[in-house]
Amino acid sequence: MHMQFLAEDVPHAITNVLSTHNWQARKQLIDSVFAEDVQFWHLFHDCKNRRELFGVYQMWGAYNFWIGVKYQRVIPDKQHLQVVVDLEETTRVWWAPLTWLLIPLRLNLNVVLDLQEEGNGELTFTHQANHIFWVESLLEINPILTLWVGPAFMKYIRPMAGSSYAQIGNAIYARISDAPGHAKPIKAQEVGFTNVEIDLQKAISVAYGGNAFKRWNMSQTMYADHAEYVHTFFTVKGKHNIFGVHNLWVFLMRKSEAKIQRLVCAESQNLVLVDLEQRYWPYLWWPEWAPLTIWVHVILTLEDAHTIKAGKVIVKHEDHVLWVESLLLRNLGPFSRFYDHTIRRLIGIFFSFVGNSIYSLLLYLSNLVSTVCVYVCVGACMCDLCVTVHAWLVDVSCRP
Repeated sequence: MHMQFLAEDVPHAITNVLSTHNWQARKQLIDSVFAEDVQFWHLFHDCKNRRELFGVYQMWGAYNFWIGVKYQRVIPDKQHLQVVVDLEETTRVWWAPLTWLLIPLRLNLNVVLDLQEEGNGELTFTHQANHIFWVESLLEINPILTLWVGPAFMKYIRPMAGSSYAQIGNAIYARISDAPGHAKPIKAQEVGFTNVEIDLQKAISVAYGGNAFKRWNMSQTMYADHAEYVHTFFTVKGKHNIFGVHNLWVFLMRKSEAKIQRLVCAESQNLVLVDLEQRYWPYLWWPEWAPLTIWVHVILTLEDAHTIKAGKVIVKHEDHVLWVESLLLRNLGPFSRFYDHTIRRLIGIFFSFVGNSIYSLLLYLSNLVSTVCVYVCVGACMCDLCVTVHAWLVDVSCRP
């Protein structure tokens, strides 16, 4: 497979690697689009080469009756050396009781792919990281698993929580500042990003490291009046309320900071994807302890500011928090380090062994059927039974 148009070719490659039941086609595709020394990062495993990556996908494919993929956004960076994909994966694992009750498991994923150009001019994947939003997926897109409490929470409780947080945060700001500039209007020509990537990095630094006055000014200049802020546990509308909820959270911490791990802008400059590592030191936190760490996948939707300076303002801010990954890999002390560096690696080796063993078994049985037919069906083509068995082995479910 030759990748030229990443926005189209990358989803095509992911879909075929995940959902095809043709194990030989999966092997050929992975060999063509992944580098030999590709790294595959996942919360539950760590793979160090293409053979191990194929083993994991082969095992996952064999575990599922069917895998569906729905793409939400595919954003390559300007150099076309990295692609960020947000998708929804629907799985039906044959050994899971829910599958036999006709209840699929749906997961929201953030997939990050690094690419390099080979000597022949083709692009291959050198690194893949799959991040799963477990809490968000459970609450939002698996209503049966939460007995419809999740959708009710997302629709009714989140706006109520956001409104309360905003009122408290704005009240705190008004009290600590005596509101000297709380109602001071921002000049129209000062509103918006003039250089999206540079200004956004400065804004994030102020949001987590600046004082309340700087945060207020930042919220008034960077957000549209009708902007919306969506979080796993609350939603608010309006830039005053956005400032309030953010100010409350920072106020509750003795110290906070954020480090940008990845920032990718769409070509239209109207969509920005930012991966943040947020660090917090609560007031009662022991100084020698490591900070609380939260990984967040931020999606910013922008529009023209319509000001004297042709800039952009945020109209929708989405925080997709990786709660489970943050807990397991950063916030459990020595166990987090042991799990990250040792357990995930051992699981990756085991999954790779299982998947490659399944592949070798299917390949052996396919060759065995062909060999048997040479001796049994003498002087003729393979019999109908052998054709059927061989087709099943080549394409396990006989589906395209």
